Amino acid sequence: MPRIRTVKPEFWEDELLGVVPRDARLLFIATFNMADDEGILRWTPAYIKAQAFMYDDDLTIGDVGKLMQCLADTGLVFPFIGGSARQQMAVVVNFRKHQRINRPQKSKLPPPSTGAWQVREMYARRDGWMCQLCGGEIPRRLVINDDHNLLVDHIKPVAAGGTDHPSNVRAAHQVCARSRQDCHDGEEFIPPAGLAGIEDSLNESVNRSVNDSMNESHTPSNSRPPADTHGDFSSLNHSLTEGKGREGNREGKGNPPTPRQSSASPAVSQTGERAIEDRMTDAFLERYARGNAYNKRQVRKVIADTLTNGTDSSELWQALERLGSLSKPVSAGTLQFAFSELRQTQNPSNVIALASGQPLPGTDSNLAGWGAVAASLADYDTTTEDSA
Repeated sequence: MPRIRTVKPEFWEDELLGVVPRDARLLFIATFNMADDEGILRWTPAYIKAQAFMYDDDLTIGDVGKLMQCLADTGLVFPFIGGSARQQMAVVVNFRKHQRINRPQKSKLPPPSTGAWQVREMYARRDGWMCQLCGGEIPRRLVINDDHNLLVDHIKPVAAGGTDHPSNVRAAHQVCARSRQDCHDGEEFIPPAGLAGIEDSLNESVNRSVNDSMNESHTPSNSRPPADTHGDFSSLNHSLTEGKGREGNREGKGNPPTPRQSSASPAVSQTGERAIEDRMTDAFLERYARGNAYNKRQVRKVIADTLTNGTDSSELWQALERLGSLSKPVSAGTLQFAFSELRQTQNPSNVIALASGQPLPGTDSNLAGWGAVAASLADYDTTTEDSA
């Protein structure tokens, strides 16, 4: 049943939303009305078309499916298969940040299971990879000290009747979640001694990401599954209209394997030269730090994560220069915006083909493709007005 919702003024200034097509932004607003108080809604093209675009005869069910895929690609919604009926559902990832629910009603829709790696990664992204108990950062890659790795904590324990619904789960360090279980009701949470050495774990996580990027490997991470998993959770780059079991990599239940310690040579040979992320961070800060409140550790982490995704270093540097010249903060979202602008300039005719139905590889490429589509639609509207 549709519900009354609000749209904050910040919605229109969001740089990530700014690169998706206009109809996709309209659909995202419509998800607020269609979702229940947990941010869960049915997620099939036919249902979405009937609810949000019932009067738009120019939009086919296939077109609506592409708009839905656009929202999934950008991480705004998380598709999953839920319930005994195995329905196609979705979660509006930051629903509680967009909406203030005064008297929330209990959800009648099944939540995604926190036993799946995709779900844990989604909640970690929602919470900014910050432990909601101690307030510290959570490593994005699996580290040797398991106390510091990600765990999705239930606010109301499952043993006490708690569920996996989004309002009842939060990202936490494993040691913090265990420590909270020992606290009495109303007792203030005190960060446990097991957090000692967290800085070393965070540095280990960043270095592991960079090593994987430079060697094109897939070391187990807090947000990446083993390659041979099977199942029901839709990848953010996979269409919901495609058949189940595509590429045999859609389950991901359970924990990623623990990283192995090895006495062999490191993944990146040591040549005496500083790591590329360190050199890029120093060069960026030397040029743009004056007059801006850039945090060196934050900038380095964003650069390392971007390199992990396989982004070319020269293209990354162009995007950083773009942000620095505009005094924009350096984050994953602003980098995606900068990449989109650069690629639209380099490919004004939209050379990224979407008609084949093949998903574009990587979030950056997805955003570039959708940005190009939005530009082509704007050109079409202008041409139509001129001809009229």
